[in-house]
Amino acid sequence: MLQKTYSIYSDDLNDVQLFAEAGKNHIACWCKKAGEKILKAFEFFLCDDYTAENFEEVLDNTRAHSRLLTMPVSNTNFFWNTNEALCLPKEKEDADFVNANFELMFGRSPNTKIFFAPSEQCLIAWRIEDAHQHIAQESFRGASFAHHYVPLLPSLRLMNANAAHLLFYPHHFTLVIFKDGRLLFAQTRTYNVPEDVLYLILNACIQYNLEKNIEIITGGFITEDSKLYDMLYQYLEGLQLIKADETLFGSDEFKKYPSHYFLPYINYVV
Repeated sequence: MLQKTYSIYSDDLNDVQLFAEAGKNHIACWCKKAGEKILKAFEFFLCDDYTAENFEEVLDNTRAHSRLLTMPVSNTNFFWNTNEALCLPKEKEDADFVNANFELMFGRSPNTKIFFAPSEQCLIAWRIEDAHQHIAQESFRGASFAHHYVPLLPSLRLMNANAAHLLFYPHHFTLVIFKDGRLLFAQTRTYNVPEDVLYLILNACIQYNLEKNIEIITGGFITEDSKLYDMLYQYLEGLQLIKADETLFGSDEFKKYPSHYFLPYINYVV
């Protein structure tokens, strides 16, 4: 099942760059003009967990209900938002080294491929099923493909290089921690109850000897009246729900929603 939950468009969608992101339970599409940070349009689709057998159908249904995926664009960037990702030292850009360490962390998986790309502070590796990669490349021909950590980590470091960053997506979240400008931790996890999120944050703080009041910059799809937010606010002294800079919204339609919903997408560094 596919459900379109957001469809926001500015009046000027000429000569824009298209961005698309596939998570396990969502497809996001947005666009900006080259050299600008202003979010010109945004679409968000919820979907059930997809498999190799129905991923093509999910993308076809998304395109059938999307304005952004059917209009002319200058170029396209496609990001996988997955939990099988690993950050390695930049100087270890060697396929054998990456594959060995990735499989040590996540185990072997048939019919998959491990990709990697350099980021500002580290080498980012991710694993995608062969069928998923092939279907996405056929659906988004000519697009560049990467993991969402590649544009996300530099943007978070620019936002605050001495803080934890907590971003929520449907049924999963990303936690990234910087200390003195150095990347300490980056993981994406699924969660079923608020305690799942709280446990990972507290455990990371203990493992890396972080102050209990470390600033936790929070955004994405979380609401202040939710049990999730209430529990995190109760136990995490430094939790801050950060508003996005509304001057970066290309339409007043964005202002109908809490601005922190769009925080992950408005700040991607591409």
